[in-house]
Amino acid sequence: MDKNNIYTKTSVAVAVSLALNAPHLSAQQLEEIIVTAAKREQTAQEIPYNISVISGDQLDRLGISDPEAFLRVVPGLSNFDEGPHVGGARNNYQLRGMNVNNAGNEDDNPSISQNTVSTYLGEVPFFFPMKLFDLNRIEVLRGPQGTLYGAGSVGGTIRFIPNKPSLEEETMDLRAKLSSTDHSSDTGYDFNLTANIPMSDTLAFRGTVGYEKMSGFIDAIGLVAQEGTPRDTGAVILADPSDIVGSPAAAGPSIKDSNEGSRTYIRASVLSKPSDTVEIGLNFNYQEVKADNRYEHNPNYGSGENYVTHKAHTDPSDGDFTLIDLDVEVDLGFARLTSNTGVANMSLFGVSDSSGFLRTNLPQYYFGNPRVYSPIDRDQDVDTFTQELRLASQTDGKISWIGGLFYLKRDLDFDLYQPLLGVTDYTNAYFGTTGLGIDFTDVLAYGGQQQEFTDFSIFGEVTYQITDQWQVTAGVRRFDNETKGTAGIPLPYASRTFEFYYYGTATDDFLLGGINPTNGQDDGTLIKLNTSYDVNENTMVFATYAEGFRASGVNQLPEFDPWGTDYREFLTFEPDNVKNYEVGIKGVFNDRFTYSFTRFNTDWENFQVTLYSLFGIGFVDNVPSAESKGFEFEINGNLTDNFNINFGYSHADAKITESFLYSRIADKYVSKGARLPGSAENEMFVAGSYQLPSTASGADVFIDVSASYKGDAISNFKETEANYQVFESFTIWNASITWDKDNYSISIFGNNLSDELG
Repeated sequence: MDKNNIYTKTSVAVAVSLALNAPHLSAQQLEEIIVTAAKREQTAQEIPYNISVISGDQLDRLGISDPEAFLRVVPGLSNFDEGPHVGGARNNYQLRGMNVNNAGNEDDNPSISQNTVSTYLGEVPFFFPMKLFDLNRIEVLRGPQGTLYGAGSVGGTIRFIPNKPSLEEETMDLRAKLSSTDHSSDTGYDFNLTANIPMSDTLAFRGTVGYEKMSGFIDAIGLVAQEGTPRDTGAVILADPSDIVGSPAAAGPSIKDSNEGSRTYIRASVLSKPSDTVEIGLNFNYQEVKADNRYEHNPNYGSGENYVTHKAHTDPSDGDFTLIDLDVEVDLGFARLTSNTGVANMSLFGVSDSSGFLRTNLPQYYFGNPRVYSPIDRDQDVDTFTQELRLASQTDGKISWIGGLFYLKRDLDFDLYQPLLGVTDYTNAYFGTTGLGIDFTDVLAYGGQQQEFTDFSIFGEVTYQITDQWQVTAGVRRFDNETKGTAGIPLPYASRTFEFYYYGTATDDFLLGGINPTNGQDDGTLIKLNTSYDVNENTMVFATYAEGFRASGVNQLPEFDPWGTDYREFLTFEPDNVKNYEVGIKGVFNDRFTYSFTRFNTDWENFQVTLYSLFGIGFVDNVPSAESKGFEFEINGNLTDNFNINFGYSHADAKITESFLYSRIADKYVSKGARLPGSAENEMFVAGSYQLPSTASGADVFIDVSASYKGDAISNFKETEANYQVFESFTIWNASITWDKDNYSISIFGNNLSDELG
């Protein structure tokens, strides 16, 4: 089936904001943003490596409130956009082309291997398709960040930093947005209220509550009639109930705007400063996301005027995320002691239709059943606990340092249930006429996965100031990881059919059952070396060598498949590792512009990739090597007192450097020089913001225009997949006009004005 997944849509929105005592930035101000990427406060220009920072004000001005829109302002950062569907709860972020798994995979199972980009909400590692609201900034750290951020940061790290409560003044911000989306008959809206309330000289509260309804724009056609609901499916309704063997399924009604979704989002924070040396922050974050279908377009169906998906069943999903974190900072004089404690839960439920896959790939198991109908229910629950303690020096002198301890424990409980609805009635009727009388079942597959992952690390960095202009930094992280897992996917219907089809008998054996608990453990050391030199007060040159890794893990494999193939050596996989070399320059010129240029070369060794067994089951294994080479350039500033610009460009040539066996089904190999899937080699972002002269009423008017270009990308390795696709290059144009006076603001946004599919 030829399918394209939708990355974006055309929409026009009107946003109204009422703010009490909220300051506004004028266009002529050159922002100096304070960041904490290096675990201490610095300006972005003081960080001696490549970092991109998007301020909260810039997010507001560009109308960015979801992860997909945020991606477009950071060249080199990619993600496969699955909208609010739980498939989007997989962290698909990619930096510098560091990805080897298929883009657009509809597999809603939890990821077996870690992701290549780590993500944080404040100081706590997390991932969820989060609504972006009331953020102070987003920090994008490019390249491996293993010494300070640990596993899963081989491509980089993204930090979403919320606004803290303020002890200074009471503020309230009420926002409302209405949107109209092309190809949709529905209206979207988003309402939220943010309040900051000082309760005393030492205690303050800040909170946001909001609700967003997302318009659907994909029509679902080809649905079959069934008993039940999309989230609680029932048996297929026959077109001719009197003909159990020969009747096809009755046609169900098409659904207009089938991928409609909603978000409920809440954040509540309390800040306490009981003394000049102690600061305590307690934060509660909650989001609930619902989607009636996934972002998917099948261009082979429909009139071509609208986006459509053609399946027997829609793919609805529900998800919620809760994070509670406690941050404590104590000024000890010579150093600052920081404790970050986080407790998180993510619960996901989704239904996906596999009818087409079974009908196309495994017809022999169903003996001509004219109405193969098989939705898969998946439940996933993830509990995470994290604790970090660190001490950062504060004394003047040539030496500064930071050191800490980190602990993480993550428990995964995943359940899968896949019926082949109505197949028992069909097979009993079919075999009853031939006298075989096999005892079949509607249960095609069930089972799941339970996994416990722990990580304990010690880390530190030391900086020596050789001169006032020249510094060198050395960092190290010692880690110890352990994974315990149990998994199994019994196939009761297929086991009976398999034995009968190949050997003439039917048994009750489960083809993929009986998998024993599996443990994996690894430890190691990562290092980082960095140096920078201030050519003058406005120019810095720097060089960095950094290492990163992804932790080992366990696979969902039987020890032996039905053909007797031994998979015991693949029950676990090893960590992979990255070595990154980069040089760069950054600075300020004319007191109006900041700029940075970085050249990088990344070697990826023993990397983890999803391979396929003879029985078609995916598993993670380590294969030789890949590399990514390229450069990044950014410039931001003010052309005039009223005209601000942002420009960024990224080039990443990411490819395989040693061939490897990809699939045992047909001895498929990936060749040396093959391009890595999922991201573009060339990406660019440009934005301009113009402030009109003040009106007679004293109002300020801003006009913002932006364009985001992404070159072509591929879905997977070309040599290995029949459904290999090229995602064509595209440019997304957005524009807005904002009227701002005193405490009122009205904006009109137009997103994807040229209606690009990308």
